[in-house]
Amino acid sequence: MYRKFMNQGNFDFVAQAITCLAGEVGVGEDDGSFWVCYGSFVLNQQTAESDLDLLCIHSLPNAVRRIQSSFEGYPVTIYSLNRNDFVSDGRQRTFGGYFGGKVLNPHVMFLASQKDRDMIAEVGGAFIGPFSAAMVTKRGKGVATSVNLVADSVLARFYLCPWYRSYFLRYYISTNFQQLWERMAEVMTLSFLKARVVAQNDDEFRYQHTPSEKELNESTLAAAARFWALGSSLHGGMPDFPAFYMQKAEQYVRDNNLEDRLEEMIRFLNTQSSQGGIHGVT
Repeated sequence: MYRKFMNQGNFDFVAQAITCLAGEVGVGEDDGSFWVCYGSFVLNQQTAESDLDLLCIHSLPNAVRRIQSSFEGYPVTIYSLNRNDFVSDGRQRTFGGYFGGKVLNPHVMFLASQKDRDMIAEVGGAFIGPFSAAMVTKRGKGVATSVNLVADSVLARFYLCPWYRSYFLRYYISTNFQQLWERMAEVMTLSFLKARVVAQNDDEFRYQHTPSEKELNESTLAAAARFWALGSSLHGGMPDFPAFYMQKAEQYVRDNNLEDRLEEMIRFLNTQSSQGGIHGVT
């Protein structure tokens, strides 16, 4: 979906890493498993200290795992999970969107069939859809454009996890954000259609269900609890994982003096959610 943003050197590097690391996960290239690369390598923003971030989705009866490895000097983080768990995280938010949220970010798939690609799209849309639909009340109108939809989805992620703002800020301050934003609008629209979150009428979209306040509150509490519980579990039973995550996010903004850009980004997203259009991208 975001292949055009990833240069050929990074694509080849990740493909080689997957070939070398498949054995650590216990999968092969011809067993129907596939991989998703997300993070800095997708947008060619990696540094010497960057991790290579991968999802491996398979049909093995294994529990969700986080595997730490390395490839050619780069640390590698692999999340391994089976298809049923992945789909469940989208439809029932079993893990609070821990994985459904990752595929809402720019990503590139390896060894994926068209069926797998459709599943990725559906899972992302199903996870964030109910929270995005809640933005309708704020917007004050029932119909939406594709730009409204992607802004809704990002703001919904901030609602679930305010510290995600610092991660999205990396996209916002990149030199090619306008092209990236346009692609995000296309991808998010496809995800919502695949998940049947919205119905389309020409260039307009309408959310199929807007949660009540009670539904929204309960879904939010459940998603947050499951997200932090899994995160702590996968990080070695780390009891202060939420604090670590939050501190890391806040430190990125502080260390890079991005407070003003963060406020600018929030204004941009609110405008895009209520009005739409690409105007105002800097």
